[in-house]
Amino acid sequence: MSKLNLKVLALFVLFSGVVAIFLSFFFTPSFVAKHFAEDNFLPGDGVLILESARLFFMYMGITLSVIGVSSLIWLRALTPLLTKVVVFITRRTFSLILIFFTLYCIVFIFNTSFKFEGIRYFTLSDDSMISMRYAKNLAQGNGLIWNPKGQRVEGYSNLLWILYMSVWHLLPIDISKTSFPIQVTGLLFLMANLCIIRKITWDLSKSRYVTFSAILLTATYLPIIFWALKGMETAVLSFIVLLSIYRILKSIETGEFYPSLFYILGIGMLIRVDFAFLFVAISAFVVIFLEKNRKKNLTTALSVFAFIAVSETLFRLYYYGEILPNTYYLKVSGTPFFFRFRKGLWTATEFIENMSPFLFILPFIYVFHKKDKKVLLLLYIFVSQLTYSIYVGGDAWEKWYHVANRFLCIVMPCFFILFSLTLKYLFKLVKHFLRTKVFKNGRFTLLLEEAKNYLFIILILLLIFRLHGGIAAPLGSLLAASGIHVNDDKEMVKFGLKLREITTEEAKIAVVWAGAIPYFSGRNCVDLLGYNDEVIAHQEVHLNSWEDFYPGHNKYDYNYSIRILKPDIVAQLWGDEEKALECLREKYVSYYLGSKRIFFREDSPNIEWNKIALKAHNR
Repeated sequence: MSKLNLKVLALFVLFSGVVAIFLSFFFTPSFVAKHFAEDNFLPGDGVLILESARLFFMYMGITLSVIGVSSLIWLRALTPLLTKVVVFITRRTFSLILIFFTLYCIVFIFNTSFKFEGIRYFTLSDDSMISMRYAKNLAQGNGLIWNPKGQRVEGYSNLLWILYMSVWHLLPIDISKTSFPIQVTGLLFLMANLCIIRKITWDLSKSRYVTFSAILLTATYLPIIFWALKGMETAVLSFIVLLSIYRILKSIETGEFYPSLFYILGIGMLIRVDFAFLFVAISAFVVIFLEKNRKKNLTTALSVFAFIAVSETLFRLYYYGEILPNTYYLKVSGTPFFFRFRKGLWTATEFIENMSPFLFILPFIYVFHKKDKKVLLLLYIFVSQLTYSIYVGGDAWEKWYHVANRFLCIVMPCFFILFSLTLKYLFKLVKHFLRTKVFKNGRFTLLLEEAKNYLFIILILLLIFRLHGGIAAPLGSLLAASGIHVNDDKEMVKFGLKLREITTEEAKIAVVWAGAIPYFSGRNCVDLLGYNDEVIAHQEVHLNSWEDFYPGHNKYDYNYSIRILKPDIVAQLWGDEEKALECLREKYVSYYLGSKRIFFREDSPNIEWNKIALKAHNR
């Protein structure tokens, strides 16, 4: 067969691989469920067959693509122009990634906004909107509280982040746009994180490939992007972790004492109270492994930690009358440790399985073989935060394909840097083995060098797929610039605005989603799940087994929330709905506002009954 025919064959193989990968998108679980299972078109075995077909097309496509590219490289069919393009991209990697990353985040922010009655609204995740509610009340002079006319309850754990949010509420910004600057702040910190990752990775490896890998893996990992752009303080905390790592690496190199390290960690504690765990963990590493300044590091760490911990506690006692945040009592108090630990261990196992146990264990092997303080630091911080996630029972959103939760997001860049270093090490081993044991011919060595760039890029792309659990998991959300509860967040904003229209300023609304609805309705609310209610937060949890543990969602008391607090409207229900309906039958009548069933107190003077007739209906 002539060389031209071989080139055509290689191109055909590559094209077939791309087509096969494309076809695998049509056999995703959501596609099968939507188009086949719901209509009983296929029995259970048929759905299983389609899932098997998806896996077949995906792995066959990847195999054919690799064979096609490898054959083209072997036949020297990749043109000099393509080689120049690859070289240009390699040399301009960071600038290109930063540009495309910024554009992607802008698209993401726009996609998570929406128009309602001619006005574009920007919104955050509901937990972030709880913080926005506190920030809004503080800026309006009502105090650091959830309800404008309610009791003082610390239903948050991110004091400094709320204070920052409150600054934007002092400006003449319409309520529909106040979330936008918070999202932009998340974007700026994400970009800053990429810059620090670049610096750290280059200092550790002096390799463009390793730096490219660490930056790209971080820039394309959806949970990191999602939580930052949806208003959580994860990007800021990640920035603090990376800045701390940079300081420690400098201290290891120069032997100098950097007190600013502990000031940086202290800021992390002020941003989020449970960052105290990482403060202690990182300080312990510094004290143990940096022998030269051990006494200074220990003294400074203890002083900064004690000052911030005592100051926060004194403020909490003075302002809220409690030693610990209400969120601690809600999520930890009354929950059997065994249940919490089992759930946390399960979520960690699912996270590792979703990523691939093989990929997860590789950095551990590399660190064990390397025996270097610098790479040990990265692994130590990642494992410390994973341990904390297990201890608290994981996050409330673990069902999101079991990717990194909000606790792990802040340390995932550490894992990606470490993993990129591991890749370089493996490439070096494989290259040495092929040169000395397999391909001793000089021509094969030249081909290996030529193929290295392309194989490395292909491997990184495959890793991005794998880190998201494969093509059928949240990779689709990454490509669509979306994520968990994005549409629900939009609906809650609309719901809050509609409730505002049909109530007076004195109305009280019972909710499950304690962020967007209270924020946009502007009404006093009853928090059915107890984030902002100390009575419910101190109660026992509703649990039958560890599998039922759902952090922050296992405490509720309808007798207290409905019969004692007497909300004018019960907008949502959670948990034991039969018990709720038993309380509601006494004095409430139900209407549907769109598709949502809402309960109105019959004798309430704070409901615009004439508007209810126009906007709601019985069903």
